[in-house]
Formats: sequence, structure tokens, C-alpha cells
Amino acid sequence: MENVAVQKVKKVGPEPLLIFETTEKRLDDVRRRAFELFEKRGYQLGHEIDDWLKAEHEVFGWPAAELAEKDGKYEAQITLPGFEPKEVQVTATPSEIIVHAETKHEKKVEEPNVLWTEFGSNDVYRRFELPVLIDVDKTSATLDNGMLHIIATKAPAAQTKPVEVRAA
Repeated sequence: MENVAVQKVKKVGPEPLLIFETTEKRLDDVRRRAFELFEKRGYQLGHEIDDWLKAEHEVFGWPAAELAEKDGKYEAQITLPGFEPKEVQVTATPSEIIVHAETKHEKKVEEPNVLWTEFGSNDVYRRFELPVLIDVDKTSATLDNGMLHIIATKAPAAQTKPVEVRAA
């Protein structure tokens, strides 16, 4: 089991995180691909959601994932076969976990006896919104046999303080 670096963002300010800028560019690719599918079908209406989901799957990939809650922690598992720990980026903010994995294993068809290949770049994003805030400093990730394991400890609940109300 190898450790995966976790970018820990305690406060999200007015400037977007780099991961969000990258994701926005990828969403532009999804929009373009969905429109290409719409064009290819002869501009026929009624399949917009199918076009979007197909384009999203083609552009982002969609690995299987699971999010569980156990002992005051969130435990996420994401399938990332073929990825090395250095190719996986995990970003933890107080309210979400974002996974980006990218590999560029390219094989060329020109090699002798290769008739076709599906090997190539693989770029995967997953985003998990969490029901309650987490302590980003207590978030870790490991990659074991193609399975990414993320553990994020819930942040302590905020203490409420009664406020005395007086008549003016």
C-alpha cells in the first residue's frame, strides 16, 4: 500500500483552486463533445441528457466509488487500476474531496503486429461532497492494487453558546 499526497485546503477563498480551473476546462470539453453528439444525430431534440452523460463519461471517465461513514470518519474507495500514486492527486477541503488521476501510457499502432489499441491517456475526476465538515489535516490517502483509499476525519462539532437577549 503506497501513500498518495493529499492537498489540504483549510479555507477556500475568492480565488479558485487550480483543480477547479482544470475541471472547468474539462467541462468545456464535455460541452463540446455533447454538442458534437447532438450534431451527429442531425440536431434531433430529446436526447440532451444522454448526450451529456455520454460526453461526460468519454471526457472524465467514471471509476466505481464508494463513500462510507464509520467511527467519526468518512472512508472513500475509488477504483483506479493502472495508476501509480504519483499520478493521483487528492484535494481535501472542509466540505469535499476531489480526486484527479491522469496517466499517459501511450502505445503506438505502428509497433509490429499491433492492429489496433485502446491504450492511451487516461484522465479521471471524481468529486465527493460531504454531509458534514472534515478536518483536512486528518485526511490521508493510499493506493493499493488499483484501489484508492481515502480516510477523512470529521471536524469537531462547533460549540454553541447561548446569547442573552435583553429588552431595550
